[in-house]
Amino acid sequence: MIEEMPYISERLSSLRQEITALRSMNASFSEKSAHSPIDRADLEVRTHRLLEIKLELSKILDRPGDAAVWWEKSRRPGRAA
Repeated sequence: MIEEMPYISERLSSLRQEITALRSMNASFSEKSAHSPIDRADLEVRTHRLLEIKLELSKILDRPGDAAVWWEKSRRPGRAA
């Protein structure tokens, strides 16, 4: 199915890269002994983004049986057919 819908493969690759970057930033945060308010706010934003990614991945897994329906719902607006 991934061969039929290159967007899924591209999106998963993008999410993997984003997760890696977020984890790296979280690791740097945890290595520090003191955290500024900005550091804590950034951590909250990263945590929220990781939850959004988790939700997006769960939606990919719960796609409809008809691939055409799922494909149309997941397309980015303005993307050429």
